[in-house]
Amino acid sequence: MRVEIGGYLEGVTVILFIAASLDGYIAGPDDDLSWLFTDADYGFSSFYKGVDTLVMGRGTYEVVQSFGEWPYPGKRTIVVSRSEGLKIETPATELFCGDLPELIAKLTEEECHKVWLVGGGELVRSFLEQGLLDEITVSMHPILLGKGVPLFPGGFRRTLLLLKDTKSFEGGLVQLNYHVMPDDEEF
Repeated sequence: MRVEIGGYLEGVTVILFIAASLDGYIAGPDDDLSWLFTDADYGFSSFYKGVDTLVMGRGTYEVVQSFGEWPYPGKRTIVVSRSEGLKIETPATELFCGDLPELIAKLTEEECHKVWLVGGGELVRSFLEQGLLDEITVSMHPILLGKGVPLFPGGFRRTLLLLKDTKSFEGGLVQLNYHVMPDDEEF
């Protein structure tokens, strides 16, 4: 979360960069990801290069671990969990069991600038509810899954978004980039 200090914005920018089906699912039943486009980069490499730290929930961590080789080499990863019993087995990965504002304060103190909120849905909801999410980039895949893991589980406060950019790709994927509006900002 960025704050104005002496006329300049300082602090951590938290970005949700995620893929979703057109009907709003980030995974199909049983965490199925076989529907995701893998034919192009879709801006991921450039985004990833600029990220200091990844933050993900316990469930997402466990799903990513099931992929085999750790897909985030060389990047600090923080796994947020309610339980301290989670066994961390990947490089540059740490467990965090505190409050999210405490995590953002810690990252700001450490001069972290850009955080990728990898998921999952419950953690995204918590970031939204606490006003800690700055940007959302959703790569909408032209597929309807019908059921699965929702992009935004209900239960968070109404949040206004300002469209910053859109990109469309040949295969039908559309990428939407939004700025999350703080409560005190208007369009």
